[in-house]
Amino acid sequence: MKKIALVLMSVILVFSIIACTPQTNIPKSNTDTTTKTPEISGDERQRIDLYVSVMKAAFNEENGGSAFVAVKLDTLDGLSDKAKVEVLKELTSLSPNVYDFEKVKDDETKFELDENRRLRRTLNGSLLYIELEQYSKSKATITGVSWFGNLGAVFPSYEATYKNGIWKLKLIRMAVS
Repeated sequence: MKKIALVLMSVILVFSIIACTPQTNIPKSNTDTTTKTPEISGDERQRIDLYVSVMKAAFNEENGGSAFVAVKLDTLDGLSDKAKVEVLKELTSLSPNVYDFEKVKDDETKFELDENRRLRRTLNGSLLYIELEQYSKSKATITGVSWFGNLGAVFPSYEATYKNGIWKLKLIRMAVS
């Protein structure tokens, strides 16, 4: 019986010592500590906000309908592929159906094409893109295009100023087709 009591006391003593010993975390090696970089940089976020603001403004000037919106992603200078996808997501406030133009440009349910397979007009939708003239982190001169036919498009040009986290657009010229 004394042996059992001694073994039990030894076990309790060992557990007590372990429980009272301060624990220290040993850092992992440098190879294990990788810093996760954001998928979309702050500069890209700022450009996304500008491009989306300008395309929405152009769409609101005139459009061919909201059944779909196609976007020429190759006009979105300075954006990664992930940032371009973000632009598409943000334009869903104009239409629930937003597409990369390159993927739908031959879709005859969206566009009327001529005999040479060139676009003639949209079918209840709009093609949006931008023409960036000048850009800095605080100012830009940019044209938004809302195209819905060979004889239906608007080209509002803006002087954009970035202040307090928002782009303010000032219309400086308007072209209509």
